[in-house]
Amino acid sequence: MSLGLHENRLRRRRRLWWGVIKWALALALIIAAGAYSYRIGSQLAARDVTKAEQRIAELANEVSGLERQSSALATELAKARNAISDWQARYEEEVPTGFVRELMTLVQQKLEAGADEDRLAFLISAAENPRICDEQPETKRFIVTTSLQKGANDAVSFANRKVTVTASGTAARDADGNIEAWFDPNQPITVAFTQLGGAAVKTEGSLPIHHSLVMGDDEYRFTILPGARGFLSVTADRCDYP
Repeated sequence: MSLGLHENRLRRRRRLWWGVIKWALALALIIAAGAYSYRIGSQLAARDVTKAEQRIAELANEVSGLERQSSALATELAKARNAISDWQARYEEEVPTGFVRELMTLVQQKLEAGADEDRLAFLISAAENPRICDEQPETKRFIVTTSLQKGANDAVSFANRKVTVTASGTAARDADGNIEAWFDPNQPITVAFTQLGGAAVKTEGSLPIHHSLVMGDDEYRFTILPGARGFLSVTADRCDYP
């Protein structure tokens, strides 16, 4: 009886210890797994931190490079603005404007048309000399030719018939739109100055028209105005040339 009771106690004790050992082993496994996980997590975290630090360094280098580029571009922009300002000041100082520019354009056109350079230079130099004119202008009138008006009284002569003046224009219309024989003074006209020998110069524009014609040592200044219906009035004044 005592022997059986003793064995039961031993079995209960073994079961107790075995339970303690199992719980201890389980706890050890849990601790080991936790330690392993912590270690792996720490390694992964350290790796991520290293990558992040590398990326931060790369971004810092890129930002630094961009800042250097921005500084260089700002310097180049300042230089470009200064250059533009210098060129603008030089342009305003050296490039002619207004009447001088128009005169230079006219001189260039004359040179391209074959005018003599020495002759142009002489004329420009002589421009400072006072004009000597007859101050006895001669006025004549003539009919402007149109698509319906051609014939007599369509020309006048000046300078002892050395130059003949004619003109052509657009026919006027009545209130119903019908074409009339006389020209329309509100439309541009073409005036021809024909010198003795056949040389002719034409000018076109709206009235009044002013034109100068040089013949030898004489310059004739013409002023063309509308006259009576169908007529033009031409006034010519002779001046010494140059």
